[in-house]
Amino acid sequence: MDNAIKTPNRTGILVRALIVLAMCGIVNSAAVFVSPMAKHFGWTTEAIAGVATYMAFMQTPGHIISGWLLGKIGAKKTLFLGCILLGLAFLLSGMVPSGSPWMLYITFSVLQGLGVGFTYTGSTYCATGWYPDKRGLASGLCMAFNGGSATFLAPLIVKLISSIGIIVTLYIVGGAIIVIGICAAIGLKTAPVGYAPAGWKAKADDPKLAATQLESLTPAQAFRTRGYWHLFLGYGLFPTMYIICYPRFSVLISDAGYSLSAATIGVSIYSICNVIGRLGMGALIDKLGYRKVYTICGICSVASSLCLMFAHSLAMFYIAYVLLAVGFGATNCCHPVAVQETYGSKYAGGIFGICMLGYMIICTFISPKISSALVKATGSYTASMIYAIIACIIAVVVYTTIPMPKRRTLAEVAAEEKAAQEKAAQV
Repeated sequence: MDNAIKTPNRTGILVRALIVLAMCGIVNSAAVFVSPMAKHFGWTTEAIAGVATYMAFMQTPGHIISGWLLGKIGAKKTLFLGCILLGLAFLLSGMVPSGSPWMLYITFSVLQGLGVGFTYTGSTYCATGWYPDKRGLASGLCMAFNGGSATFLAPLIVKLISSIGIIVTLYIVGGAIIVIGICAAIGLKTAPVGYAPAGWKAKADDPKLAATQLESLTPAQAFRTRGYWHLFLGYGLFPTMYIICYPRFSVLISDAGYSLSAATIGVSIYSICNVIGRLGMGALIDKLGYRKVYTICGICSVASSLCLMFAHSLAMFYIAYVLLAVGFGATNCCHPVAVQETYGSKYAGGIFGICMLGYMIICTFISPKISSALVKATGSYTASMIYAIIACIIAVVVYTTIPMPKRRTLAEVAAEEKAAQEKAAQV
């Protein structure tokens, strides 16, 4: 491919994608809606929380479908659809009759889950596709904006709810997502196959440059490779550390005799370090590669769990927060890089979606059940956290040994297509 052809301003594309991801990050503020919605609909907070949990489950089909749509209709239309679905989730939730809270499973769960999947996958893989030379940094920015937006969105939403009520707040949030998201998505497009920025002086054997000159495998082709199952297990096992350990922080801090405010400070520390970790580790990927960075993330996460298990001071709890934030948060920066270097950029969104099946099956269903059973059987959290450590170690081993599938060069693909056309013309 001729890299001298005119291409859109990739910085502008990145900025637009980051805005959409910030809107998509509203999902990380879902907790602030739980109590007000429970009060309005007359449900228990547990029931409303179940709606939020099902929403997380619906993100996986959203990732899969959006990855397929990226290759069919492009980034702009895919993100238009995602922003509309996400906005409608809030708008229609505000219209649910108080006597029919079950409808929230359709509005707040299904529509929001699909909308998040569409906007997250579409924005991330659109942005990183234009930065093969700085894919780690671009991925880190995407993850930071997505994960960090809740830092300022959550307090704003809480203030809106307290001043104008939950229903009007749902309308405002839904409308803002549609308007801002669609405006940001205008002009977005995926990078052409084989794209490399002009003036990129990478070495011929640089894996980042080499990856742009190889064919992109489809999700169906990727699914039949051994590397897919490495990604499947990595996606599913590593987050186990988060879902088991993070909810325990406040409980263990309280059990140790510290105040609720001390636990709240820990949450703030986690949020700040999560954003910093995603940015820092994202940039580090470009220097060390995703395999080494993923290993560093694993070491940090295991150390976090050990600090939590043996904490004898408030400082150790806070250190555990920092280590988990840096370790777990930054793994999300590795995924776009790992998928695109292994399988190419063209269908990376769809491949990411089918890899997320690992998260849905292992992290959402299997690990919570194992954790609960261990806590019930032992009467403490120790065995559960040991399970999280083992899951994390296995994830690091399989993720850092992803085998590279056989991929033809773009020149070979073009030659084969030309030969096929010539043969067809002769018939």
